[in-house]
Amino acid sequence: MKKIFIILGVVLCVVGYPFRSIVVEMVTATDGPIENVREGDVIFQTSLSQQSPLIKKGTRSTITHCGVVVMKGGKPYVLETQKTLVLTPLGKFIARGKGGKYWHKRPEIEDIKIEYSHYLGMPYDLAFRFDNGKFYCSELIYDIYLNQLGIELCKPKQIEDYLILGLHRLPKLKRAMKERGIDMEQYAVAPVDVFKSKKLKFVR
Repeated sequence: MKKIFIILGVVLCVVGYPFRSIVVEMVTATDGPIENVREGDVIFQTSLSQQSPLIKKGTRSTITHCGVVVMKGGKPYVLETQKTLVLTPLGKFIARGKGGKYWHKRPEIEDIKIEYSHYLGMPYDLAFRFDNGKFYCSELIYDIYLNQLGIELCKPKQIEDYLILGLHRLPKLKRAMKERGIDMEQYAVAPVDVFKSKKLKFVR
């Protein structure tokens, strides 16, 4: 009987953890214009894209998209992944997220200057793989911080680490993984991994 309770406790912790995380995400989300913004800030949101529900299921998080702020002509833009890597005006980026809500974080270093021009026009990485000349949103931020700022925001994890409790068997998710050439052993970084990085702090 004691063993059964222990097993149940472990299951509840595994299942309950995502819900606690989602509550934290909901409480810390904000809306409206950003007044205090600078280059290097990371903006997170719940995307309204077709793949957003799959990312939610796979990572057990409401945070499904992110981009990094760069300044151009004295105005803030977000370097992000769409079909290709683009610069999006900050206000437009925020408005495109679910409910206009977002999360705003930055590192504890100042005077950041991001070299972004060589990223523009690069294709979106449907396979979520490293080192293939393509990028998805959180990989882009991970790459910029690691290679330009010398900061590793998080540790990459295998796809199977995200898809616990048999989530990879969901028909829509299973089909999407097969079509994109995603396997369970490959490494990736999810938007929520970057969001939870202790090297980024909330901007109020």
